[in-house]
Amino acid sequence: MNDPDTSSLLTFQDRFPVREKKLDGPFSEERICDIAHSAAEVLNAIIALEQLSFEAADPEAKGTSAELHRIEQKLDFVTELLARVLQHQQVIPESGTIRMSAERVWWQPKESVQTTDHCLVEIYLSQKYPLPLELPVEVLNIHSERQGEAIAEGRILFTDENLTDDLMRLVFLFHRREIARNRSHR
Repeated sequence: MNDPDTSSLLTFQDRFPVREKKLDGPFSEERICDIAHSAAEVLNAIIALEQLSFEAADPEAKGTSAELHRIEQKLDFVTELLARVLQHQQVIPESGTIRMSAERVWWQPKESVQTTDHCLVEIYLSQKYPLPLELPVEVLNIHSERQGEAIAEGRILFTDENLTDDLMRLVFLFHRREIARNRSHR
């Protein structure tokens, strides 16, 4: 994904199932609060599940006991079963390339969006937790790639500091995972 310089932001980039729902107007404060409450629950679950998986898979992790590893495997099994049940009950969208920071998200929109449009971007960040992280965004810019595909850049409209902190933790965790994956491919 070729987009503007994000070197000053901590970001991660990967392919995830994603969809956007374009709104007719801006989000109300009440709607943003509802989305924020739901997003906090999703973020906490994904961070907990992904952090345990990353730490268990990290060969440099110190002090990971055999007992903790067995418990984590059991949790993986239960969440995998739950994920399969949930996946059969909902339609998961196609995957697209996502870049995300705690303040912004870049995605390939499936419908036509314009600068200043408001969208609800749903990103399925974990196969272990197949509920989307919903992000209320205002489209700041539309960038085009060499292949002619549009990349939408959106500002995440959450104002709650705790939720922003959770987003930063998620971005840091996924960024760290991205670095580890790149190192293992060398």
